[in-house]
Amino acid sequence: MFANILALRPKGADWLFSAKTFAAAVLALFIALAFDLDRPVWAMATVYIVAHPLSGVLASKALYRVIGTIIGAVAAIVMVPNLVNAPVLLSLALALWVGGCLYLSRLDRTPKSYLFMLAGYTAAIVGFPCVTDPGIIFDTAVARVQEISLGIICATLVSHIIFPRHVGPVVAARIDGWMGDIADLAKLSFDAGSDPEKLHQDRTRIAADIGELHGLSVHLGYEKSRFAGRTRQLQALQSAIAALLPVFFAVHDRITALVDYSGSIPKDLRAILDDLAIHMATGHYDGSSAQALHARIAAYGAEFSNASEWDGLLQLNLCNRLHRLLNFYSDCCRLWDGVRVDNVPVDVVDRWRDSAQERALHRDYGVAFRSGMTAVIATLLVCGFWIMTAWPTGGAAAMMAAVGASIMSFLDNPVPALKSFIRYTAMAIVVVIIYSLAILPGIDGFPLLVMAFAPYFLLLGVLMTSPQTYGFGLAMLVNVVMILNVDTSYSSDFATLLDSGLASLAGFAVAALVTAFVRSVTVDASIRRLVMSNWRDISAIARGTLRLPRMVMIRRLLDRQGLILPRLALAPDHRDTLIRSMPEVSIAASIYDLHRFKALADQRIATKLDVVLRNMARHFDNRRRDFGALPDPVILDEVDNILREVVAISPTPLRAKLLVPLIALRRALCRAGAPVLDRRADKAFVPDLPPLIGETA
Repeated sequence: MFANILALRPKGADWLFSAKTFAAAVLALFIALAFDLDRPVWAMATVYIVAHPLSGVLASKALYRVIGTIIGAVAAIVMVPNLVNAPVLLSLALALWVGGCLYLSRLDRTPKSYLFMLAGYTAAIVGFPCVTDPGIIFDTAVARVQEISLGIICATLVSHIIFPRHVGPVVAARIDGWMGDIADLAKLSFDAGSDPEKLHQDRTRIAADIGELHGLSVHLGYEKSRFAGRTRQLQALQSAIAALLPVFFAVHDRITALVDYSGSIPKDLRAILDDLAIHMATGHYDGSSAQALHARIAAYGAEFSNASEWDGLLQLNLCNRLHRLLNFYSDCCRLWDGVRVDNVPVDVVDRWRDSAQERALHRDYGVAFRSGMTAVIATLLVCGFWIMTAWPTGGAAAMMAAVGASIMSFLDNPVPALKSFIRYTAMAIVVVIIYSLAILPGIDGFPLLVMAFAPYFLLLGVLMTSPQTYGFGLAMLVNVVMILNVDTSYSSDFATLLDSGLASLAGFAVAALVTAFVRSVTVDASIRRLVMSNWRDISAIARGTLRLPRMVMIRRLLDRQGLILPRLALAPDHRDTLIRSMPEVSIAASIYDLHRFKALADQRIATKLDVVLRNMARHFDNRRRDFGALPDPVILDEVDNILREVVAISPTPLRAKLLVPLIALRRALCRAGAPVLDRRADKAFVPDLPPLIGETA
């Protein structure tokens, strides 16, 4: 940590953020002291807890904190007076409340998650200190809501009035950069000789950017930038960008297969690809250019409507993917152009509406349940010790156990972060002792108090601007504020300060211990869970038991890839796992299409498709037991047999509809490592179809 602090080179904007946050904290403390509120430090600490350089992020976080605080305070008012004479039952009720709220928080990946978490541990913060005097529960709850609201109002006003930094311009700059990344990916994808490593890096970077766009766009409704209120349109754009990735993958795969089979790209096709790359480099919607490209692709693909040779089938499939790529890219441009001028086409937004909703995002019910159970067990353990020993500050320890089990629950393994927080709390106690015994006794008046606080708070506030030092800065600030407990008059009770600090440490220590046994998962295990969640969904899609719109399904699979990406830095062995997951997106899309077109096929082909779908479901079920299992080569033979029959059909719309997903599935199976049974292959990774389709043995 100290190496990160020494390496930090704060900019002017970082110092401005620290100064603004300190000003808001001082304002909140001054108002709380002036009105003689019960716990002025709650208002001051809240400012630092909700502080963020971007005003929209701060406002959304603040709003949900207020709502969550009110709900938690009401829960405490209901539970404590009614159960105070049954301490075990009260402890159980509060623990279950904290755990249940944390469970809901872990299932929500929007700012609302903060509401659920706050509702949980606010009940503990308000309830446990009032157990010995339940008559003050209402006053304590009201004071908590008042002071939290005061801190939030001060933080929000200062952030929005003094040199505000809005989310909108940040989002705009990111999207402009991402549109450029898409153009670069197009060039690479249209070249069979592109560096595979570069392709992989570009795809994964865009996938990570998609998740970042989701995280930023949800805050736009809480600020006054020119993009305020356009969250829905930007989420539609996010879904459209996500849809591009598997199509880019499919296009590059077909081009590579075509070059491997015939040695080169036909001249006319090469011209189309070059012009498409130029079209996608503009970053803006050009309807006439897009229509002209569609017409050229359609005319070129029409030459292969009767194809029975493998190169003709590949080109027919490639043309289908180019149409889809061009449509998706046109939607991206129309959405982004519309967002910038506040005139977004409603039909385009509606087209991507389903895949922009929460059901397209990954939810891990198992991790959410274990997170909730961690909070329940940690809180009950401390409460049990408190009840048995009548520890005077046991309520503070129980309160901090609930808080500690909650605030780091978003991490795969919260234990290291909790250990760090314990160390920082111990360091904060030292700072509190210095302030309490050496500095505050000489303070006479609020201006001197501000001057005494300024050096420490301004310096630590700068540390909150860097992800590497944020946890240290926040812990050292909030703990000092809370333990110091500044009030209208100075009082120095060293024993009380020390006992309060030790209670906080004990609560966090129990939370860390329980988390280590109940909640923690390794990065490797987390990646496996994400990958196996994809396999479970693909298996259910193949069986027909999971009915999702096509783009919702693809978006969910890609969302999990985005969650895997930041974890790869700690688990590089899983890089190949991520590379194999892109063909699985194509497999899922092909399975979806085969289900859709199966009803149009004759009984013989439909029956064979049912067999393929059952075997695909069985394969992905097997992969959940054997992580490295390759597709059964029998599945590839079954797909080839169906391809023979479909190719023999006279040219009809059904023939084209069935060929596209069958070829895509075949290619995806090969890319996923499906073994080849007794057939010639130009390259081991790109096997040919059997001779029955017209090839020579």
